[in-house]
Amino acid sequence: MELFSKEGTPVTMRWGILGCGDVVRKRVAAAIQTVEGCELLAVCRRDHDALQQFCADFSVSRGYPSADQLLADEEIDAVYIATPVAMHLPQALASLAAGKHVLVEKPMALHPHECRLMIDAAKEMNRTLGVAYYRPFYPVLDRLSELMQTGQLGEVLAVQIACSAPIVANEDGSPPWRVEMKHGGGGPLMDVGSHRIDVLLRLFGEVVDIRGICSRTAPEEVENVANFVLQFADGVQASVTCLFNAVQDPDSFVVIGTKGIADLSPLNSGRLILRNEMGDQVEQHAPNPNFNVPLIADFVAAIEEDRQPQVSGEDGLLVNEVIEQIYRDSRQAT
Repeated sequence: MELFSKEGTPVTMRWGILGCGDVVRKRVAAAIQTVEGCELLAVCRRDHDALQQFCADFSVSRGYPSADQLLADEEIDAVYIATPVAMHLPQALASLAAGKHVLVEKPMALHPHECRLMIDAAKEMNRTLGVAYYRPFYPVLDRLSELMQTGQLGEVLAVQIACSAPIVANEDGSPPWRVEMKHGGGGPLMDVGSHRIDVLLRLFGEVVDIRGICSRTAPEEVENVANFVLQFADGVQASVTCLFNAVQDPDSFVVIGTKGIADLSPLNSGRLILRNEMGDQVEQHAPNPNFNVPLIADFVAAIEEDRQPQVSGEDGLLVNEVIEQIYRDSRQAT
């Protein structure tokens, strides 16, 4: 995708990244550098040595030790926020106030009211706001929607999902921010469960009932196991298990209907097994090798076309609202 000005000349969307952690190293930086019409101009990290190493590894010309310095760079058009969840709100508001478009990591914020503040600020500044849920761009989910819409699964009855994320200690042996409530706001429900909630809302629409239960190894810690059930307006029920530190990530996603079963496990693979009276039919619908590339491309296209990105701030808010209700139901049950 190439961007053009009103005069028809090519332009470049110049990006800055706040936070240079694992997800940025694995996918985000390379995704920005891959999408045509984008340039990764600057990054920010407080650790001087780590910042210099990142800039060298990804050939980034500008490294800033503070977010304020990066946001003061007038040549930056858009900011990708990849910091702990507790920092999303203040950094998004500061980025928008500086006139930048904002794409923020998931979950969007700690609480729904923070999401609303971000949405309102983006509207006030006339800037684009998006959230980094990349699974809506999976071709296998488009295929699943087609199977449901054409009746090949019959009446959809239920969805079964299980997912996990590893917990890796920091280099100094300290726990990562994801297991600290003040930084992440919760455990696997916030971390990996949020991705699945986003997918479910897109597939099935309005949620009419929510039940949840979360387990903690200590009262002051985030949950390490979360189970919840969502019931949708059309009667479909989705049961989801979210874990930290399972022996492996099951990444299962199974849709059960009256005429067929669609097994998308593991979801990240793009494989789909359609099970019906004719037997098993195996299909392959592989995602982009870098999951973030379609997300970045759509976000940039949304800015150029003056439309909402496919994963908007409003979408992020809906996910956070469901998460909050799951936690509320879990507390009431204990």
